[in-house]
Amino acid sequence: MAETHLDRKEIESFISTLAFVREYAIRVASAAPGEVVIELPFDDRFSGPPGQFPASMVGTAGDVAAVSSCLSLLPRGWATATLDFTIKMTGVAKGEKLRARGRVLQAGRTNSVGAADVYIVSAEQETLCGTVLATTRNFLIK
Repeated sequence: MAETHLDRKEIESFISTLAFVREYAIRVASAAPGEVVIELPFDDRFSGPPGQFPASMVGTAGDVAAVSSCLSLLPRGWATATLDFTIKMTGVAKGEKLRARGRVLQAGRTNSVGAADVYIVSAEQETLCGTVLATTRNFLIK
């Protein structure tokens, strides 16, 4: 039986249609069914405090990773949107980029729940700086 779930290229294509994803230069680092890793490079334009990612950017990275992981389990022809998410900061987000490791906690037909651990990356060393929990609305694209 042929695979009916979205692959990495399809996930990249879907999230790249979102203007904020393009503006923040978010990219998919890896994708497998139920797990998506994204990266978001540091940009002074979006910093606060100066030289650091604000909690809002850590939350955005985690949201994209968590929701994309839920998207990865949907059949082709379906999409997902964030209903809500929460971010819990666990450390200072000062470094070269954020790496968010998303995973599905509960996959449903109309709603799914995903989580992501968000790491600050400097010289390829990861340090946890936040965790995100997100709920999605899943829908058939018309």
